[in-house]
Amino acid sequence: MAFTDRKAGLDYINQYQKEKYDRITIMASKGKKAKYQEAAKSKGMSLSAFVMECVDEKIKHMKDD
Repeated sequence: MAFTDRKAGLDYINQYQKEKYDRITIMASKGKKAKYQEAAKSKGMSLSAFVMECVDEKIKHMKDD
């Protein structure tokens, strides 16, 4: 879907994200973000996908205990 009006396009994206996703904000110590991004890139993943995979793996291990 192409939007000729940039604001309309951004409004559409923002509304879609509000309906389909939960937003989680995390804070990391200075320097950690670059390390996390490097690790994600090495796996061919976005930082968001990498963090979610790490959390999911941790939860899986907690259930196995």
